Amino acid sequence: MCFTGRNVRPPLNTRTRLIAVALTLVVALLVPGMAQARTHGLKLGFTDWADFQFPSDPAQRQIAFQHARAAGTEIVRLPIAWSDIAPTPPPNNATAADPGWAGYDWSTADTAVRETVANGMTPLVMITNAPRWAEGSGRPSDTNAVPEGTWRPNASAFAAFSSALAKRFSGHSPDPANPGTSLPRVKYWQGWNEPNLTTYLNPQWVRTRGKLVAASPTIYRGLLNAFYRGLKGVSSSNVVVTAGTSPFGDPPGGNRIPPALFVRDLFCLKGRKALRRVHCKGSPVHFDILAHHPYPVGPPRRHAPNPDDVVIADWSRLTRPLNAALRAHTVAPHKRKALWATEVSWDSNPPDPQGIPAHLEATYMEGAFSTMWSEGVSAVIWYLMRDEAPIPSFAQTLQSGIYFRGQTVAEDTPKPSFTSFSFPFTAYVRRGRAQFWGLAPSPGAVTVQRQGAGGSWVTVAHLRARSDRLFLGSKRLKAGTQVRAVQGSNVSLTWKVFSPGR
Repeated sequence: MCFTGRNVRPPLNTRTRLIAVALTLVVALLVPGMAQARTHGLKLGFTDWADFQFPSDPAQRQIAFQHARAAGTEIVRLPIAWSDIAPTPPPNNATAADPGWAGYDWSTADTAVRETVANGMTPLVMITNAPRWAEGSGRPSDTNAVPEGTWRPNASAFAAFSSALAKRFSGHSPDPANPGTSLPRVKYWQGWNEPNLTTYLNPQWVRTRGKLVAASPTIYRGLLNAFYRGLKGVSSSNVVVTAGTSPFGDPPGGNRIPPALFVRDLFCLKGRKALRRVHCKGSPVHFDILAHHPYPVGPPRRHAPNPDDVVIADWSRLTRPLNAALRAHTVAPHKRKALWATEVSWDSNPPDPQGIPAHLEATYMEGAFSTMWSEGVSAVIWYLMRDEAPIPSFAQTLQSGIYFRGQTVAEDTPKPSFTSFSFPFTAYVRRGRAQFWGLAPSPGAVTVQRQGAGGSWVTVAHLRARSDRLFLGSKRLKAGTQVRAVQGSNVSLTWKVFSPGR
């Protein structure tokens, strides 16, 4: 990904230099002032545990993976509950760090990782939900506001458990289901989920000297450092991803802390415009990738009205404090952090009567991908792959998949957003030119076509998708021009030029 050392490269020949300069100029037009974003690609994946992890029929899981492969999926995010693996307390942390301890139940995690890797995809294992024995003292009764597994999880116990996880999935642990082989290696790990919500971490606020003070950033700083310590103690090549923060917040005392405020507190910074370092417990906080869940408030380029909420177009509200924290050394290691969106989506109509039209969901998806890429995001994990069953209602479920739900996974049918996911293409306008951005189904030649008189298609640009499938270009085109990208028999959805608000 982004964490490579300094490389010594041979001198470029003249032709290679010209190509490199041309690509740099194109990206500079797309992403003004973002020099570090000039070379990154965009990996795509899914969170969909109902279909990749929990169907009791292995055949249905395999069909789900086949559908994911057909869409070009690279990453599968696997949420796994700490409480499921460790329902009983280990006698001490040394025992807890041993993946062979008899109190662990690895069956669900083993299957999820094994099947994801066997299907050619990269697992991102997300750990959340503390066992009851690992919750802190003073716990109130379980309620919707304080669910089980969320109350002040014990950081030292989490570090020991993280060590066991890393050893279990180091690539060297025997696979109990396949004697003579090892369980697959897991490299990418996400510590917790949406820690700025009471749904996952409590308390969010405490009252100190008559004043409400944010508590969850301090709790989470301890958890994240423990997670980092446990994983990196086994292998320095493990990659630690922060919990994706939820996009919206409430006033002090509510169930949600706005994500930009949460991140500033996590990084030991105060202020919104004039950021300043403050002393706080457990600083610096350690991680490799900063994650967020930028669920939208409308089209992908619409900003959240609350200045501390963060939707698709608002990543600067997180990267600004991140850069300040790097300068202040309240974030470690002291090197550039990648940005991942580990959940995002819109619901479509059909099937949800309150969703946006399915063709518009497809357009918005493409716009979200290219917008976040321009902000420096290098991976987007869509939620979900197939629509949920509307039980008990559409309002209480999500219809955000790229597949309409059938009676079985095999009977699912693609939405327009299937094409947006597998071959996204946009042509936003900048400085009077349509800036082409896309991810081709495979590396190689791509043509961009415009629709002419009578509906015929005319080639206007010959481009090349890199090894990571990214292709870029630009062309001066008339307002309202319909364009599309083509690679072999694969054709993107049509994009209308001069639609900067989409």
